Amino acid sequence: MMFQFPQDREHVVDLLPAYISGNLDAASAILVRDHLPECEACRLELASWEAIRDAAQLAMVSAPLPSAQILDQVWTRIDTSPAPEVVTRRWLPGYLMAHLWLVFRKQIGIIHKSIWIVSAMVMAFGCILIFAATAGNHNHIHEAQLLLALFASVIGASGVAFIYGAENDAGFELTLSTPTSIRIVMICRMILVVGYDLLLSALASTILALSYGGGPWEIIQLWLGPMLLLASISLVLSMMVGSVIGLLFSLILEATQALPTNIEQGLLGLQLAHPNLWQTNPVILLLAVLFFVFAILYAPRQPRLSG
Repeated sequence: MMFQFPQDREHVVDLLPAYISGNLDAASAILVRDHLPECEACRLELASWEAIRDAAQLAMVSAPLPSAQILDQVWTRIDTSPAPEVVTRRWLPGYLMAHLWLVFRKQIGIIHKSIWIVSAMVMAFGCILIFAATAGNHNHIHEAQLLLALFASVIGASGVAFIYGAENDAGFELTLSTPTSIRIVMICRMILVVGYDLLLSALASTILALSYGGGPWEIIQLWLGPMLLLASISLVLSMMVGSVIGLLFSLILEATQALPTNIEQGLLGLQLAHPNLWQTNPVILLLAVLFFVFAILYAPRQPRLSG
């Protein structure tokens, strides 16, 4: 196999393995047969390949075949082997909880960071505005509470308007192609954003209550129901007609309820157009829940990319 081939003529050494095995086409086989009588180097190379072929055939023939008894034992063992137990891990409680927690945790990085930052900045601006305008004057406590409720409703509506959709989700195609239900993804994002806005507003309400006296719940009940309702409406409209339109409609709805009355000592005086309705009550909470449920049911109408 290490012969030195003269360079004064063409050789057929590359065709010899296929020639030996009988896989060479007719024209090439004729070329090899015509060339071999005239070329000693190619004949020696052919002899080497024939020796290799004969050795391989001898090894195959001399290898002992398993006895019929052994074959019967093998087939019996295969036939009597129990079928592997298929465990559907996805329905196990531990696996299901771990999966839900993983999906929930991953949504924190998927949701646009501006939602967290802008909500905190708007609420901080609202608190600064309230304290700067009232300067500790308890005569304006009611206006301060209504103004805080206005800011709480605004951040609630603005946050959820931008949690879903191709224009808000950089990995929207991955969201559609994942086997995880879109409803699960929506619920996780709603819990994160709405919970974050509730926490900010509750913290601001507590600070306001500690500064002016009274309990935080007196302030929280002014904005909790309207905030959840506006957030649910904003979410539904953002999925159906766009985030900007959903947010604008929610802000207009809030503006029609919080009517300005006067500006005194730099503080905007507010009053509710329907004070008995536009605060936390069973009707407002029920409407908010219905809109949230509609958004969850509507979300899978997006085309799925996964099979």
